[in-house]
Amino acid sequence: MQYLEDEQAYIDRYDLSTIKECFKVIEMFKGVYDKSLTSEELKDMSKEDKYSDTTKMMYWYLWVTQAQEYKNKKETIKKWMDEDKLKQDKQDYTPVPEGVRCPLCNASMYFKSSKHLEYFFDNPIVRMMFLFKCSKCEKQQWVYDDGEIRVSKPDLCPKCKKEIDMTDSAKGKVITLKYKCSTCGYSKTEVQDFTKSDKEHEKWLEEQKKKEEEDKKLLEKYRSVFCLTDEDGEKYVFELEAMEVAKQVGEEAKQKYDDKAYQVAISLKKLKILELEKLLSEKLLKENYVKFTLDKPDIGRYVVVPFSVLDANSTRRENISEDTLKKLIKDTLEDTNWRLMSDGIRYRLGYLSGSLKAYEQEEDLLELSGAKKEQKPSKVDTEMRMKYSTSTWVKLAEIQGEHEGIEATRKRRLEKEPEGFFLDADGSYNCRICSEGHHGNECWWNLDGVRCTDCWNNIKEGVIPSLKKDSFENEDEWISISQLKSRHGIHPSSVKKLRREGLLHGRDLKRANGLVYMTIYLVSENQEFLKKYPGIKEPRNTSINTLDISGHVVKIGEIPSEDKSK
Repeated sequence: MQYLEDEQAYIDRYDLSTIKECFKVIEMFKGVYDKSLTSEELKDMSKEDKYSDTTKMMYWYLWVTQAQEYKNKKETIKKWMDEDKLKQDKQDYTPVPEGVRCPLCNASMYFKSSKHLEYFFDNPIVRMMFLFKCSKCEKQQWVYDDGEIRVSKPDLCPKCKKEIDMTDSAKGKVITLKYKCSTCGYSKTEVQDFTKSDKEHEKWLEEQKKKEEEDKKLLEKYRSVFCLTDEDGEKYVFELEAMEVAKQVGEEAKQKYDDKAYQVAISLKKLKILELEKLLSEKLLKENYVKFTLDKPDIGRYVVVPFSVLDANSTRRENISEDTLKKLIKDTLEDTNWRLMSDGIRYRLGYLSGSLKAYEQEEDLLELSGAKKEQKPSKVDTEMRMKYSTSTWVKLAEIQGEHEGIEATRKRRLEKEPEGFFLDADGSYNCRICSEGHHGNECWWNLDGVRCTDCWNNIKEGVIPSLKKDSFENEDEWISISQLKSRHGIHPSSVKKLRREGLLHGRDLKRANGLVYMTIYLVSENQEFLKKYPGIKEPRNTSINTLDISGHVVKIGEIPSEDKSK
């Protein structure tokens, strides 16, 4: 029997399996789409959107399926070929056992030319069997390649479970089997008509031939659609593996903010040099230290800034002046990223000097905080992290993890400051209402998101409510002046007229100097306007080609012609 085939046969077998897996995905999402058409929960969703969203999800699942199939392809084909080569070698090169004797009469047995390979799918052991016949009693026995006699399991009586005797007789292709139990007397007769079996076998062969032809057509038609080339496959697998790494990277980025040491470190105020000078000048002046001055900084890994100050208290002795200044600086800078350097304070005739050092790197801030960082081993080793560092999945996951970690930290802070707080000065943020960029210390944060100082003041003064939606998702809550044009077709020159006529009601947001910088139009106050100008539905993006739920190439969002007519 031929077990080992040409490599192409295994490639065809695997590619056919890949095609069928992809069609399972298509069938699954076809069912999802069909159910969505009668879903009560989705009754307000258009048929076009249901089809588009289902197709997008299907495209994603197909992408993952194709990548996973390609990833396992070479290894699986090699495994199949190795298994079949083992069987083929076992079949072709296993020698016939010698010196086999009959287990009944101990006479010598001889090989009758029939042999058979015995293996089971759940057992890795493959054994060769040879059919021997006794030269004396003519009893036939199957013998394994190591000389072991194969012992068949005896037929047992269904009543008493003792061994039952069996005799057979043949008439043409009809075989009659008679069973009789010598213990309890049970008997049974079975008739096996191999004429009928031949017909069933012929039918099975026809079905197999038809199936092979269908499989061949599937391969010819869909191999290039679903089975990836080596070039595309490597790209798909890279992204698939990057997604797995991204999960861990994102989770670690998020968990970092749960570390108590990290929470202490990031709570330190990161002062710029000008802010440092102002802070210390005010604190020291209260204790009669005047003319505090910072010199030119030395910028390396750390920023080191020399300083000098005069002690205006002439009665203070040298050692007391030094100790007092040292304590003042230490206490003032305790919750900041600046520290007095270890060389301390120098005093000459009321003139005191020293150096201040800034800490900016994360590891330095952790050390500065004095809290012990929890050491948790990373699930992503350095090599893997470097390999996938360029992947968009990993970059986005790290950003998302950082964002979620920061959000969690801010929510914990709300326990002490329930109304909200101004963010740290580091970085800039866009206000969720006016979209203007501001430094962190000019942005108020609470569960409703980031609000610049001006928008927050307008909320506190009751000019507008604390809007929940930002300027991109606000159509059911409020409208900006730019959206009056883009969504409702109202030119800016017509807005004043509509407001004078009382059809459009706006709330003007003012800065501290009284200048109007933005106008908000609340949906709840402009129902009459919205009836007259209901809005323009923005066109869908149909630039991405994919497979639809029938396996045909379409653009995402496009409905097949037969569906459009319904």
